[in-house]
Amino acid sequence: MAYVPYFPAIAVGSLNWGTPLNTAIANLDRANSSTALDQGFISWQFDPATNMVATALTSGTVTWSKLWVRQPTTITNVCASIGVVGASLTAGQNFAGLYDSAGTRLGVTADQTAAWGTAGFKEMALTAPVAVTPGYYYVAILANAATVPSFARGSALTASIPNAKLTATDARFATGPTAQTSLPASVTMSTRTLVANALWAAVS
Repeated sequence: MAYVPYFPAIAVGSLNWGTPLNTAIANLDRANSSTALDQGFISWQFDPATNMVATALTSGTVTWSKLWVRQPTTITNVCASIGVVGASLTAGQNFAGLYDSAGTRLGVTADQTAAWGTAGFKEMALTAPVAVTPGYYYVAILANAATVPSFARGSALTASIPNAKLTATDARFATGPTAQTSLPASVTMSTRTLVANALWAAVS
């Protein structure tokens, strides 16, 4: 892709510098790569075009994917994609949610048993919109089924690679707790387990 220059970013002598500066930075960031905003998301874990395959989650185990929010906003949906449908999903025990960095649940979807019975992109409404400030957040997925759906992911190298220099407390990709039938109100983040599967997730 050819480089797209932006000049001058801000008119010389501009007094209202906040708006043109923010616009210039956004344009520069978007000039040579696809961003979440280009596809109507607030944030995503990574470009979904880089998803390699889909991997089945572990029934009853919460699976985490970390993403960053850069400015104050309101999150209405959490998103993931199913590559291969499961079988015999347990009604009332399949959810997605939004957590803050401390492990507090900020929002949760209605039961996704029916929605996860088909493959494809899933934009899942939270039961109430969540106002957030800049920082990192987690999309959490919990599936219970005889055969758990396979969710789209990127890398599946050893856990230390996508989680390089991170711990269980601030990992990008992790699992736990286990034996859950609903998403817990809070989780001790340091008790999670780092995993290799880079689960794709987004918020909108």
